Amino acid sequence: MRFVLALTERNIREKTGGPFGSAVFEIASGRLVSVGVNVVVQQNCSAAHAEMMALMLAQKELSNFDLGAADFPAHRLVTSGKMCAMCLGNVCWSGVKEVLSSAEPEDVESIAGFDEGPTPPDYNAQLESRGIRIVPGLLRSEGQRVLQLYVDLGGLVYNPERN
Repeated sequence: MRFVLALTERNIREKTGGPFGSAVFEIASGRLVSVGVNVVVQQNCSAAHAEMMALMLAQKELSNFDLGAADFPAHRLVTSGKMCAMCLGNVCWSGVKEVLSSAEPEDVESIAGFDEGPTPPDYNAQLESRGIRIVPGLLRSEGQRVLQLYVDLGGLVYNPERN
């Protein structure tokens, strides 16, 4: 998680994207498969969230759309914030077996002002029912600090909650 939070902080400080970072690892070996950072504004693409980028790059690296394929080791997504509605859906279809997240959705919304979308109230249970273990709130205060850094440095908040 510290690796992902450092990646996120670098993305913020270098002004190469938003305050979110992710990485895909093999669970058993800890081997890093891919990293992703939020590049929505830089790529003019609303789907370019850190989780989406990390998962797409892992699938590309492994030449398979299913990270849970029978001949693959189990994979874990580590992310600086618990996933928004879009990324939650992608995780369900990606084949990862585990998700570790730092900041909670209420942190993302209250500290940075981003809209996390319509995530289900039984978020964790939804993942668990699909065979995906979730460990939320890992190093949460450090995840909150990274979000606050983005705000303090004047980072752009795109698509805040729309009424």
